[in-house]
Amino acid sequence: MAVIMYGNMIATDIANEKTSRVMEILISSSSPVSQMFAKILAIGSVGLLQIVLFLGFGYTMIQQKQSEMADGFFQFFGLSGANVSTFIYAIVFFLLGYFLYATLSAMLGSLVSRTEDVSQIMTPVMLLIIVAFFIAMFGLSMPNSQLVTISSFIPFFSPMAMFLRVGMLNIPIWEVGLSILILIATIYILAVIGARVYRGGVLIYGKSTSLKDFKRAFQLSKKE
Repeated sequence: MAVIMYGNMIATDIANEKTSRVMEILISSSSPVSQMFAKILAIGSVGLLQIVLFLGFGYTMIQQKQSEMADGFFQFFGLSGANVSTFIYAIVFFLLGYFLYATLSAMLGSLVSRTEDVSQIMTPVMLLIIVAFFIAMFGLSMPNSQLVTISSFIPFFSPMAMFLRVGMLNIPIWEVGLSILILIATIYILAVIGARVYRGGVLIYGKSTSLKDFKRAFQLSKKE
């Protein structure tokens, strides 16, 4: 939910700037690439702060009612037996998953110039997240299945699939490391491609909701 919400926020923010023509002013003062990553980091920081505040508020409320529970906050959420490494992996895969989908969202958001078109251009991102979610739900009952194992090495699904396997199975550390390396490499590749698409996409105005506009964005980025 966090990735969907903040990914759409990034795409919508870019579309709003193009609609109001603020983008033209921003381009004249800083490069499109720096704007892209500034948005990803800024909105990601805001999102992370909101999540921390929500968790902190929930923790405080539950601790106040600790007398009604046997083991407090972690027992309430069924996390009393979880290892510290599980929480570390949760943070790592969440952050990597965010940067993966946030980069993709910024790239797609640069192709539209109306906020009404954001939901349509973001459909591929939504579908990928939904597929990853259903794979994780399937893995709750069959974490050893071949589908979950393979998906844990596919970067668009690994933030959920590999974290599921880490939490439910004793898997070799090299598998987790390989999944993280593949995820980081994919983020880097998407960042390079996304930077070029963003550089050309911010110059595209008019109705533009087709992925065919990638080619046009690449051509414009070469001319810049």
